[in-house]
Amino acid sequence: MDEERLEVDRLLTLMIKEALKAFHRRLLVTYGKDSTDLLAHIVWRHNTLIGAKEHKVIYVDPYEESPEFNVFLEKLKEKAYPIENVRRYSYDDSDKLLGTTNDILILDMSVGARPNDIGRLVETVRGGGLVILHNLDLKSDEPWDTTVHRKLVHPPYDRRDLKPRFERFFVRKTLENPSVWVFDGWKVVKGELLHPKEKVREKPRIPEISGAIKRLYRLTLTQDQAEALQVVETAMREKGRSIVVITSNRGRGKSALLGLSAALLLRLGVRKILITAPGREEVQTVFEMAEKGLTAMKEKVRREFKDKWISRLRCDKGVIDFILPYKALSESGEVIFVDEAAGIRVPLLFKLVQRFHKVIFASTVHGYEGAGRGFSLRFLKSLEEEKNVNLYRIELKEPIRYAPKDPVENWLYDVLLLDAEPAEIWELIETKKCRYLKPDLDLWFEKDEEKLREFIGIYVLAHYRNRPNDLLILADAPHHLARVVATEEGNIAVALHLAEEGEMTEDLVEQTLHGKPPSGNLIPACVVRYYAPFKDFVRLKGIRIVRIATHPKLMGQGLGSLALERLCEEAKKEGFDWVGASFGADVKLLKFWLRNGFIPIHISPMRNFISGEFSVIVVKPLNGEVEETVRKIHREFKIRLLESLHDTYFNLEPQVAVYLLRSQPWEITEDLRLTSSQRSRLMEYVEGSLAYESACDSVKAILKTHFLSSGKSRMNLGVDAEAKLIVRCLQSRSWEKTAEILEIRPVGLKSEIRSYVRKLVEHYEG
Repeated sequence: MDEERLEVDRLLTLMIKEALKAFHRRLLVTYGKDSTDLLAHIVWRHNTLIGAKEHKVIYVDPYEESPEFNVFLEKLKEKAYPIENVRRYSYDDSDKLLGTTNDILILDMSVGARPNDIGRLVETVRGGGLVILHNLDLKSDEPWDTTVHRKLVHPPYDRRDLKPRFERFFVRKTLENPSVWVFDGWKVVKGELLHPKEKVREKPRIPEISGAIKRLYRLTLTQDQAEALQVVETAMREKGRSIVVITSNRGRGKSALLGLSAALLLRLGVRKILITAPGREEVQTVFEMAEKGLTAMKEKVRREFKDKWISRLRCDKGVIDFILPYKALSESGEVIFVDEAAGIRVPLLFKLVQRFHKVIFASTVHGYEGAGRGFSLRFLKSLEEEKNVNLYRIELKEPIRYAPKDPVENWLYDVLLLDAEPAEIWELIETKKCRYLKPDLDLWFEKDEEKLREFIGIYVLAHYRNRPNDLLILADAPHHLARVVATEEGNIAVALHLAEEGEMTEDLVEQTLHGKPPSGNLIPACVVRYYAPFKDFVRLKGIRIVRIATHPKLMGQGLGSLALERLCEEAKKEGFDWVGASFGADVKLLKFWLRNGFIPIHISPMRNFISGEFSVIVVKPLNGEVEETVRKIHREFKIRLLESLHDTYFNLEPQVAVYLLRSQPWEITEDLRLTSSQRSRLMEYVEGSLAYESACDSVKAILKTHFLSSGKSRMNLGVDAEAKLIVRCLQSRSWEKTAEILEIRPVGLKSEIRSYVRKLVEHYEG
């Protein structure tokens, strides 16, 4: 080995030793000639310094076959390194690494990597380990070529239209970080020793108990976990309703604690535990730790799988069962665990609290799994006001895989904006003095990171489940835009993430009609699929509001409506034909969009598997011609919804249905079509001489007339009355079930329905 390489080896040795001493990780960038040779040397040297029998090395790249990986293995063989320690994965299989702990992670960055993958994979490396970005292009003149990028390219755009904003931001933040080492082949381009203090992890102090439960406590890795497990035990033993809320940053052992808690509760006599989360893959660590805990207590555990993921654990003590969030409302269980609760909409969280007497919520405070502090601001504040509930709050602070103040964790949060926060706003806001602004994304990503953090931070505090990929899409997509409403002092009050849609080619229309809609163009593609006679809508040019969120301290002041008003003014001036949005329908959101002149044109046939909500699309036309088309589509939408309320939408929340069927500004008088027999029975029903069951077909007919009418010709019946009519008459629920759904007493319901129908008859029959 020549002198230059000996010096590099000396520096590498010192760097790895200080990382091991501090139980911290280090980030390395390798590229250029002989970089694969250096890569093999780094792996070999790390192994010699830690002296581990099992040295876990993970190599991840985007290829089906990887000649470079094979060269890397040959280089390791030359050093007599046991290559069976090295495992190769593709980025598409990165979810298989969730919950694993590794010594070295090598990410092949030849064509970049999805930010989501970077976020989840870096966190699998233990203290003293290395994260290596191999073949990272430091020039960042071109956008990466990941699956996310490919989905962003569709007519009228091609790859040349992509912007390398995220890539430049990523490289700049990486090079700015003092802990990062950069190697051009065997040449050190950047690197300095940090001289950290030695960190010795103390074993957690476990309670003075004996037997099986003590063996369970020994599985805790930090004092935080041991103390939290005691709190869970206390809360679950308590009589009455108990709620435990566990919060932490990423990598603090939150999911592991849930698993140990599940094992503990089964040991204490609980027979059935439900576990829910936004995705099945997110609770694998929970199941694995529950199995480990039960095994430590000498229980024989049986696994059951679904879609390659552990979905259920059984033992003689009981069962731990995964269930999707909204389906949990119809399941029974003594305790429910809600992991990554910040990724579940707040109304559903409250329903889970009402449904179960014992609930454990766990959520990431910062990171792509959850919605950050918004969980604390919106949900926990309300829980604290709940009466007759024993509320316990636990915060895990100590990392599991590495020591506190780990430089790679700091880099990861910095480069993916995982800890973005909105501006601190103390001043009183005058809405009329707020300004609608068009940000310069080049400036945000290159120089004005503070504003970018404010923008992303508002989504962190809103109900959105943020992912690092969203940052890349905003940065690189040629058709994605940002708009803000700023206070007089310049702080971001409302954040809007927008996407241009429309002007679809004939080929894209044909793909959509054949059930293969392209990426992007969500609203036009929906119109093509569900309202084919109006497919010319796809030729129009529109803006979809991907996200809109108001600073939590400024809600209820009309700033969201101001943002929509200014956006529509800008869009009309720029020649766009419509502005639209897609969202999970609840009453509050629907009222907001309807109040701002947006018209419902679609509701999904299936509920979202996380939130349990039906997705709704709304559109606001920006000129008379488009308004006429949207008016016709809206009528078709109402007909479809009315005819499906007893079928596809039999369990749609009635108040949501009411607002979807609200009257629009245009004047429409729908004819009442009844046979002579139907008319006769309808009259007898409203006069009281015939039961509802004998005239239900006639009642349905007049309700359809009512809901299809608009403007002054439509009778103003009121939300509560229309909700009752929808549940009983259009969703065909029994009298008892109608009262249960609406949370009213059944007494008097029959006469109420009769009186409402009588008013409708008087209005529409004269």
